[in-house]
Amino acid sequence: MQSPPPADMSAAPWHDSRKTNGTSVFAFIASLSGFVCFLGAGGALGVILGLIARSEIARAEGRESGRGLATAAIALGALNVCLAVIGLAVGITYLARPTPPAGVARSAPALPAPPWGAPSVAPKLAKPAGKSGAKAPPARASRELGGRVTTLGTITVADVTGDLEAELDTQRALAAASGEALVLWLVVPSCKPCDGVAAALTSKEVQKSLAKVRLVRVDRDDFQPELERLGIPTEKIPGFALLDSRSHARDFIHGGEWDADIAANIAPVLGKFAHGGYKKRRHPWRGPARDDETQL
Repeated sequence: MQSPPPADMSAAPWHDSRKTNGTSVFAFIASLSGFVCFLGAGGALGVILGLIARSEIARAEGRESGRGLATAAIALGALNVCLAVIGLAVGITYLARPTPPAGVARSAPALPAPPWGAPSVAPKLAKPAGKSGAKAPPARASRELGGRVTTLGTITVADVTGDLEAELDTQRALAAASGEALVLWLVVPSCKPCDGVAAALTSKEVQKSLAKVRLVRVDRDDFQPELERLGIPTEKIPGFALLDSRSHARDFIHGGEWDADIAANIAPVLGKFAHGGYKKRRHPWRGPARDDETQL
């Protein structure tokens, strides 16, 4: 009896004689390396090798596998190249930013401030001084929001909030420690004469006349009751007061002591007043008003 021929093992469904394409393996490794050490270059190599592997697998007509591996290598390589291009663009943009020359100050201007507006009782304004009849320079306020101290050349401006009497005690101690004369400066919002005084602070005339002076700037509307309790007049704005050791007013003037709100008019009046030498006045102050009279 003749024995049957041996079975063809290569035809068994569980046996796959196809081999994995080597180029697809190298392509996948190259794409992964682009995320580790060869950013961009590894990804580009992975894309190229992946395309070659797909071509080789197609020509093998089923004898080689690895098409999925090659496709994964192409996708990862393309992602790696995109990330490399984005990173390069960001780096170039950062390096191309203009840098300021050495020695150029980056600090904010000394006088950033919103303007104060018109007073409730405006001081008298006359024709500008000088033969040319030029108009006064535009007002620029130097008010800082909140409790803050600003140094303007030889002048210190302190804007206070909170407990007025406590703040005045603190400012008086700081002025004494620095050898400064302390002057309380009353303002209100939307006050053009107040802005005129603020604008004049940086002028040569006012810098000289108010050297070593600490101006404590107070919003009249925020502290009306406290100011009245301290005997400080509040009807004429801008107002300026010298204080005693208890923060009570011992002398007072307002913007009606000069004509146009320009440095040439403001400097001699405020300078003499701050140092106790302003005697001849348009509006003499007779001390704190009694309960049955109006403050001057």
